[in-house]
Amino acid sequence: MKNLPYLKKEQGFYLFLMISAYVSTLVFGIFYYIADVPKLYMPVFGSFLLFVLYGGLSYLSVGLITLFRLSITTAISIFFYQIFYTGGILSSGLLEFLIPPLLAFFYRPIKDRYFFMVVSAICMASMYLLTKFELTQNLIPEYLANTHGLLCSVFVFSIVSIYTFLFRNALVIKNQQIGESMKKLQDTTHKLIQSEKMASLGMLSAGVAHEINNPLNFIKGGIEVLEDGLKEEKELQFEAAPCIHVIKEGLSRATVIVNSLNHFSRNTESMNETCDLHEIIDNSLVMLQPKLKYKGNVMKEFDNNRLVISGNEGKLHQAFLNIISNAEQAIEKNGTIKVKTAKNGKKIKVEITDDGVGISKENLKKISDPFFTTKPVGKGTGLGLSITYKIIEDHNGSIDVSSKPGKGSKFVISFDA
Repeated sequence: MKNLPYLKKEQGFYLFLMISAYVSTLVFGIFYYIADVPKLYMPVFGSFLLFVLYGGLSYLSVGLITLFRLSITTAISIFFYQIFYTGGILSSGLLEFLIPPLLAFFYRPIKDRYFFMVVSAICMASMYLLTKFELTQNLIPEYLANTHGLLCSVFVFSIVSIYTFLFRNALVIKNQQIGESMKKLQDTTHKLIQSEKMASLGMLSAGVAHEINNPLNFIKGGIEVLEDGLKEEKELQFEAAPCIHVIKEGLSRATVIVNSLNHFSRNTESMNETCDLHEIIDNSLVMLQPKLKYKGNVMKEFDNNRLVISGNEGKLHQAFLNIISNAEQAIEKNGTIKVKTAKNGKKIKVEITDDGVGISKENLKKISDPFFTTKPVGKGTGLGLSITYKIIEDHNGSIDVSSKPGKGSKFVISFDA
C-alpha cells in the first residue's frame, strides 16, 4: 500500500475494512442467490468484484485515502440498494448506515468523517421518505425474513464490536505514545536545565577566576618588590626567607586553581580543540581537591607520552570531573582513587578506579539513564553520568564500567588516538 506519513496505522483499519467487505458481500450474495433474488445478489456480487479491484489497487501507486473513499462510497451505495429492496425503513439492514461513519472515524482527514456522517444521515432520511411514499420493496421471501434479520444483526454487531476493539487498542497505543513523548520531553527539559546550570557555573567560574587573578598579581608584584628591597639587608633577608617561601607556595597553588577554573569554564561548541587528557585530569583533581583530601589518597599512573585527542576541552573537563566526583562520593573514608592512562596502538585508555561502596548489578545497567540516582531525594539529579556518557560518545569514545558492591568500581574510558 502507498504509505503516507500518517497512514501507517490506518493501513490496519483499511485491511480490516477490505476483509469485512469481502466476507459480507460473499455471505449476503450467497444468501440472496439461495433466496433467488437476482435484483439483490447480482449487485452484491458486483460490489464484491469492486472491493477485490480496490484491494488489488492498494498494492499499486493508488493512495490509501483515495481507495478508502471509494470503498466507503461503494459500501454506502450497496447498503442503500440492499435496504431499498428489503423493506426500506423497516429493513433489518437499516443500521448498516451507521457503519460508514464509524469506519471513517479512524481516518485522519477530519472532513471525511463529517462527509460520510452527513451522507449516511441523508441516506436514512431519503429511505424514510421513499418508504413513506411506498416506493421501496421487500423482495425477501417470508420464510427467510428471520434469517435475513439475524444475518444483518450479526454483520452490524460484528463490525461494531471489532472496530470498538480496534479503537480501544488504538487509544491504548496512542496513550503509550503520549506517555513516552511526555517522558522524552521531561528528560529533554531536565537536561536543558542541567546544561544551563553548567553554562552558568562556567560563567561564574570564569568571573571568579578573573577576580581572584587580579589580587594574585598584586601579591606576586608585592613579593618581587619585597625581595628586591631585602637584597642588601642580608639579616632580614635570611629571617624573611621562610615567610616569602610560604607566600610563594600559596601563590603557586592559588594560580593552579585559577588556571583549572579557567579550563573548566571554557564555553565553546568547537570539537576541534587540542585536548591534553593528562592536563584535563590534573585540573579536575585540583578542582576536587577540597573534597578528595578528606577521603584518602589519589594515585596517578600516567603514560609517559602526552595523550592528546581532538574535541571540546570544557566538556571533557566536565566529563572527568563527574566520574572522579562519583568515585569520591563512593568512598566513605580512608579510600583510594587510582587514575591510570595508557596508549595501546590506536586506542587511548583512561582507567579511574575507586575502592568505595561499589554498584549493585541491577543498578549498573541504569547508571547511564537520565535521572537515575541512588542518592537521597534532593541530593542528586541523576544527570551527571548521563551527561558524561553523552560527552564521551560525542568524542567518539566509550565507557565500560565494572563494579562489585563493597569492593569498588572501575570506569574505563576509551578514545581513538
